[in-house]
Amino acid sequence: MLRSPLYLFLLISMLLSAGHLEAQRPTIEDFTLIGDTYRTRDDCLRLTEEEDYASGSIWYKRPISLASPFKTILSIMVGCKDTTGADGMVFVMTSRANRVGYRGEGIGFAGLVPSIGIEIDTWQNFHLNDPAEDHLSIMANGRVGHFNDLVGPKLIPNIEDCTRHKFTVIWQPANKRLSVEIDDQEVIALQKDLINEVFGGNDIVYWGMTAATGRYNNYHEVCFDRLAELERDPSLDHLQRLFRKTK
Repeated sequence: MLRSPLYLFLLISMLLSAGHLEAQRPTIEDFTLIGDTYRTRDDCLRLTEEEDYASGSIWYKRPISLASPFKTILSIMVGCKDTTGADGMVFVMTSRANRVGYRGEGIGFAGLVPSIGIEIDTWQNFHLNDPAEDHLSIMANGRVGHFNDLVGPKLIPNIEDCTRHKFTVIWQPANKRLSVEIDDQEVIALQKDLINEVFGGNDIVYWGMTAATGRYNNYHEVCFDRLAELERDPSLDHLQRLFRKTK
C-alpha cells in the first residue's frame, strides 16, 4: 500500500525516536570501581584476589527504572578453589549508588537498605543456615541469613570451577517477575512488587556486583564481553512492521 510522504516522514521519525529507548551497550568505563576491584589485562574486572578479608564492587553509573523491563547479561568467574573457596558474589539493586555492605559472609551486600540481592554463595556458614553446596538466593535489605530469603536457597552445581559462566538477570514489571539464569538455564525466580514492597514506591535503582572473602578466599571476576542491552521497547518492533508494509 502506498502512503503519503508526510505519513512516511512521521513514521520514520517515530522509528528513530523509539530507537533511543534502547539502552546503549555498557563498557567498563560505565562502572564505578570500589574497594579491591581493578581492571584486568583481558578487560574484565576482578573484585577480589585470593586473599583473606578482601572486598570489591562495581556499580553501573546510570540508574535504571524498575517500571521498565531489563535483561542484564554478565560473564562471571567465582574462582578455582572448591572446598576452601569463599565467599561468593551478589548482584545488587539499591536506591543509592556506590554503596558497599559488610565483607566476609556479608559478601558486600549485608546491611544495604533498601536493596534486592541475588546471592551466589560458595561457602557454608552454619549460623546463616547455608546448605553445603553452592547455591543461589534472592534476598532483601541486606539480610544474608537464609531465614529471611524471599526465595531460595536453590542448589547449583559447583561454580568455583575456573570457568566463566553466563549470568543473566531479567526483570519483567508487567508480571513483577525477577528471574536468574546461569548458562542460559533458569535457576531461580521471584514474583514480587519490588517498587512498592522493597523500595517504598521508588522505581529508580542502581545495580552492581559485589564480592568478598573472609578467613577463606577465592578470586571473583566480572566480564562484559556479553553484557546485554536493556530490553528492546516492543513498540519499536511494531513500528518496524508498519514501515515494512509501506515499502
